[in-house]
Amino acid sequence: MIPQGLRDKWPALLRFAAGGVLSAGVTLGVTALLHEVFALPEPKAAAFAMLAALSVNYVFLRYVAFRGTQLPWRRQLALFLASTGVFRGVEYLAFLAVNVWLGVHYLLALIGVLGSSFLLKFLVYEGWIFARRAATPGSGE
Repeated sequence: MIPQGLRDKWPALLRFAAGGVLSAGVTLGVTALLHEVFALPEPKAAAFAMLAALSVNYVFLRYVAFRGTQLPWRRQLALFLASTGVFRGVEYLAFLAVNVWLGVHYLLALIGVLGSSFLLKFLVYEGWIFARRAATPGSGE
């Protein structure tokens, strides 16, 4: 039996997963478009695509995945960008630990690390970055 509190998070978790799929699609699509149609070199095309995906991801998370969030958008964007940077660094270190130090095949290591990171990101974003509660006076938010 799934506890009620966890059951209540399923809709947001599914929307969060949809945001991940959307972000991956934007990354792939914009990279291909910029390279194939506009002849931009792959590294530059991918860099622009990742910036586009980051922007789409923030907007999607704020207005679709975690509807009702009440933090001011500038503060939330700063928290989102900082947490994204931290998550990427931790993901890479975790990948190194699992792949290099534990000897797990690189694809299995990536799947495990990214799957765990997905769940951790959801909890951090849902409970803090895109929380649905209003900031309290004196909280600095």
